Amino acid sequence: MDLAAGREVLEQDLQAAADFFGGDPIQAHGWRRLGTRGLLIPLTGRLQDQEEDAYLLKLEFMTGREWPPSAQFVNPETNAFVGLADQHHLPRIESPEVRVHAQYGSPHHTQPIQLICCSATLEYYDVLHGGNDAYLWRPTDTFLITLDAIRRALTAHYGGRWPRHDA
Repeated sequence: MDLAAGREVLEQDLQAAADFFGGDPIQAHGWRRLGTRGLLIPLTGRLQDQEEDAYLLKLEFMTGREWPPSAQFVNPETNAFVGLADQHHLPRIESPEVRVHAQYGSPHHTQPIQLICCSATLEYYDVLHGGNDAYLWRPTDTFLITLDAIRRALTAHYGGRWPRHDA
């Protein structure tokens, strides 16, 4: 990890987002900064003829430009994800480009982790997940690629909210 590089990437990407959106996306879209290397981004999913479900995506920038940001859906009250207790804060998404796993087993982790299975997230590479080379992260990409992939999946492949887990 290179946390200083992560902070620099976040600042550069926020400027790119401001240029893309024509203004500060934090003010215009309700995004929030999380420390010096994180963002909280509200997103929604909607099943046909139902109310929108609100979600909170946390992006953390822990490396330089060579890797995408870490991405995770979090509990909006705690800004964290605590396993099965928080799984109802996850959208069910199964698309060719993005899948959300509440509990993904990996040889690199002692406990299952939440995985937004998308090549525009750091965790995708951390668990050595195979996939389509056409979607791999490039050092010229910004977190807008991550956000766009997840938003597209929430729009076209949304399957509702994960159920509450009875402890």
